[in-house]
Amino acid sequence: MGRSSKLVKVRAEEKPIFMRYLIAATGEQIFPEGGGLQIRDAGGEVIGAVGVTGDTEERDEELATHGIRAIGLKTDEDCATMGRRHGIRLTNR
Repeated sequence: MGRSSKLVKVRAEEKPIFMRYLIAATGEQIFPEGGGLQIRDAGGEVIGAVGVTGDTEERDEELATHGIRAIGLKTDEDCATMGRRHGIRLTNR
């Protein structure tokens, strides 16, 4: 969806009917909870994603961020200055 799972959760709260449809249309493959982050290469391109669960939403994202950076890759936050042309979304707008 081009954003962290935390932002997907915010969208689900803002537009519950749309998100219920989207979840159903994907065979319930979307899980609107925090803890998931996109993984980006040095150029800001999305190359994957990782999800962490088991603690608070904030702690899960902190651990996901640590894991991404530990292998020399980047998060959306790391690439924020690259702007929209790289599809970086730190807000739901």
